[in-house]
Amino acid sequence: MIAALILFLVPSLLFVIAFLYETYLSFMRLYKPKAGKNGYVSATWEITHTLLVFAVVMLIMLFTQTLTTLASAIFLSTFLAASTLVIRSILYCYIFYVRKNTYINWADWLFAISHVVAAALLVVVVLQALLYLHKYNPPVNSEFLPFFIPGLIVVLLLCIVPMAVLYRTRD
Repeated sequence: MIAALILFLVPSLLFVIAFLYETYLSFMRLYKPKAGKNGYVSATWEITHTLLVFAVVMLIMLFTQTLTTLASAIFLSTFLAASTLVIRSILYCYIFYVRKNTYINWADWLFAISHVVAAALLVVVVLQALLYLHKYNPPVNSEFLPFFIPGLIVVLLLCIVPMAVLYRTRD
C-alpha cells in the first residue's frame, strides 16, 4: 500500500506545487499586461499536466478492484475540477491566441481565478481519494509495481530537470 500511495502522492504533490507557481504567474500577469505570453510560463503547462495524468493513471491502475466505488467517492470534485480546467484552457486560448489587445479585462481575472478554483478542487479530489483509501483499505493491484516505480523515476526526471532549468532562468 505504501508503494501505491507514493506512486499516487508524489506526482500529485509535485503537480500542486507546479500548478501553484502557474497560479502565481497568472496573477502576476494582471500587473504586467504587456508581458503577454512571456508573463505566463506555457512550458509548464505540459509538465504539470503530465504529472496530473501520471497520478490519475496510478490511482486507476493500482486500485482496479474498487474503481467504481472510488470513482463514486471522488466524482463530484473531479467533475468540477475538470470543468474548471476546461474553462481555464478556453481562457488560455482566448487570451494568448485570439485576443489582439494586451489590456487586462475580465478574461484575465477569470483565468487567474480559475487557477485557484482548479487547484482547490484538485486538492479536494486527492483528499477524498486518500480518505477513501484510508477508510476502505482496498487491495492494491501490485502486478505492475515493478514497472511503475521505475516509471515514476523517469517521469520525475523528465519533468523536474526541465522545470528547474526553466524556473531558474525566468524572472
